[in-house]
Amino acid sequence: DIDECVAESHNCSFNETCFNIQGGFRCLSLECPENYRKSGDTRCERLPCNENKECQSLPLRITYYHLSFPTNIQVPTDIFRMGPSNAVPGDKILLSITSGNQEGFFTTKKVNNHSGLVVMQREISEPRDLLLTIQMQLSRRGTLSTFIAKLFIFVSA
Repeated sequence: DIDECVAESHNCSFNETCFNIQGGFRCLSLECPENYRKSGDTRCERLPCNENKECQSLPLRITYYHLSFPTNIQVPTDIFRMGPSNAVPGDKILLSITSGNQEGFFTTKKVNNHSGLVVMQREISEPRDLLLTIQMQLSRRGTLSTFIAKLFIFVSA
């Protein structure tokens, strides 16, 4: 594998990030949705809501991750862990896959009250690109907050 990103032999634009995968690369760009602002290379934070109830139900943060692995890795395999950055006694989280899992390759598994896993439960035998949306609902001191992880999964031969 040649890392085209390091070798600068990719054709990604100035606004895109080069991500190396086995046997190639992908050009990725991060656009934050409406009501969010970029806060780092891979994160969008919700803007202040004021009195807007609709806004208050939006996730606090959307974070983008890029995973790359070969076809036919052994299953089940834990591929991603998610939880609050600082756990507080009494926290409870609920992890769910809200999109991108139409073929049932992945599932979630609770580790404890403040940590969960995304598990690859079915072998992926063909190279492909997948985008999973993982939602974490955090219940802390009577308040429910939602966080989103967007997992770009690149499966190569």
